Amino acid sequence: MDLTFTDDIPTVTDYANAIVRAIMPVPWLTAYRALLLLSFVVGLFLLYQAAMHRDRPGAKPLFVLVTGALLYVSVKLTVSIVRGTPTVFVVTRFNPLGAGLATVGFFLLVIEYTGIENPVSKRTSTGVVLVPAVVSALAVIDLEYLWVPVGPDSSTLSGYAWEFTSVALANQLYMNLLLFAGIGLLVRRGIQSPTVFRVQVGALILSALGPLVGNLAFQFGYVQFNLTPVMFMSSGVLIAWAILRTGFLDLIPIGRETVLDQFDASVVTLDKDHRVIDLNKRGRQLFDVDDADTVVGDHIDELFADHPTFRERYWTVTASDSRHEPPVEFDGSYYTVEVIPLGPPEETTLGRSIIIRDITEQKRREQELEETKRTLERSNEKLDQFAGMVSHDLRNPLNVIKGRAELLRGEAPDEHVETIENTADRMETMIDDLLTLSRAGESVDDPKPISLATVVSDSWVAVSSDDIELEVDLSDDGKVEADGDRLRHVFENLFRNASEHNEPPVTIRVGTLSDETGSVSGFFVADDGAGIPEPDRKEVFEHGYTTNTVGTGFGLSIVEEIVEGHGWTISVGESDAGGARFDVYTTGKS
Repeated sequence: MDLTFTDDIPTVTDYANAIVRAIMPVPWLTAYRALLLLSFVVGLFLLYQAAMHRDRPGAKPLFVLVTGALLYVSVKLTVSIVRGTPTVFVVTRFNPLGAGLATVGFFLLVIEYTGIENPVSKRTSTGVVLVPAVVSALAVIDLEYLWVPVGPDSSTLSGYAWEFTSVALANQLYMNLLLFAGIGLLVRRGIQSPTVFRVQVGALILSALGPLVGNLAFQFGYVQFNLTPVMFMSSGVLIAWAILRTGFLDLIPIGRETVLDQFDASVVTLDKDHRVIDLNKRGRQLFDVDDADTVVGDHIDELFADHPTFRERYWTVTASDSRHEPPVEFDGSYYTVEVIPLGPPEETTLGRSIIIRDITEQKRREQELEETKRTLERSNEKLDQFAGMVSHDLRNPLNVIKGRAELLRGEAPDEHVETIENTADRMETMIDDLLTLSRAGESVDDPKPISLATVVSDSWVAVSSDDIELEVDLSDDGKVEADGDRLRHVFENLFRNASEHNEPPVTIRVGTLSDETGSVSGFFVADDGAGIPEPDRKEVFEHGYTTNTVGTGFGLSIVEEIVEGHGWTISVGESDAGGARFDVYTTGKS
């Protein structure tokens, strides 16, 4: 029998025959309608709750599931009311959309819970919903793409008998596969999770089995009415209770094996009653626990029974609501104890994570570093005292030598007197350089904003001569954080180096360095002299290295020590004119 009146205007005869079919007694119809009506009311309440708590973990997939189940129930309830009439063919077109949304909502919830994606991406959501969307569109266009009515049948909900097309069977298979895949993911999660999470997993598996069993029972003829929409609504109730009331999805064990077990700290997860619900690998080692399941459910005081320091710190931090406290010492080791509340912001705390880090090695290194610092400070003080003493003790006889040389002038040959005076001047320069060098490497603890242009100008006054020309390319407002006196030594020594190691005339250029963003990163001092051969560039900063017979060899050593004392770096290369160029990076070498 071909029922072709789907898109025609129903006749009076059509409705009369429909009424006859509709009033024919079906034993289960009244009970089924009542069940659908109850599910519809429950669905409206769940939809409202899911919308109100849409920011809770799992609430969005729940909203999709409940929306689909509500539409599915509405279609079945309406069909039960208009059964046997042509209106059935209009209402049934929305059946695939309701079933598809409910199934997809459940699967997305599983993906989020098991940590495959959290939150679920738009790409994944679109991919999963693609098949139900296409099938739903086909059903709206023409119902016979999915089901072909073959004649009246008063024993069915709609009052008609149907034949399933290949599209309908493929869609049914896809829906069942999503449910089976979701159950498979949950089973795997249950096997890998501690006992407390297996209860959660079991609840989700139960919520999937209901619709699956109801659908298969109807498809294979074990029941005369389709319980799938009612079972989907029951699943929604179970999941909504779990998400919105108990909040167990707020403590989803996402990536637990790869995150917590590889975490370089002991992590204890507690519920709101301070009872252990999980313990990672480092935690099991710290508390000598072979299996986390043996302590799950224990109060935190039981776990910390042999670790009173941890117990005291936990309750102190919890009471003060402070996450960071000083390290604690236990059994010769040092630990930090951090307590992190778990749960949505500005809502009731659902639990806590205690993160215990062993910082014994770090503490040991800090103590060694502090001791090394104190040793260096004592050494620097002694060196400073020694340098000052040597400077004072050497200057006295040096002044005697210079005085005697002055007395000899006119009585002894001038070349001998000049040799004595030049040698005395060189010794005085060496004393000054040694004294400067002894203090050059000290860290600059209190730098001040210093104008580069001003320091260069002041330094030039001390070393300028008629044979040297200075070109400065510095802005008046260009500043660096430095010790002004020591920075002046840098420029003075670089200027002297250019003057003493090149034949006059010599031109010295001073300018700024820039990084790849155009920001100032330092300064340079360059000359147009003979330059420094590349093989010698690594040696020029060594103490005592000089190619000048009258030089002390300490000038560039002093420069490097002062630069490093500021936390800067210095390098030597060739200038554009072929001479020497010294680059000082004050913000890290680019």
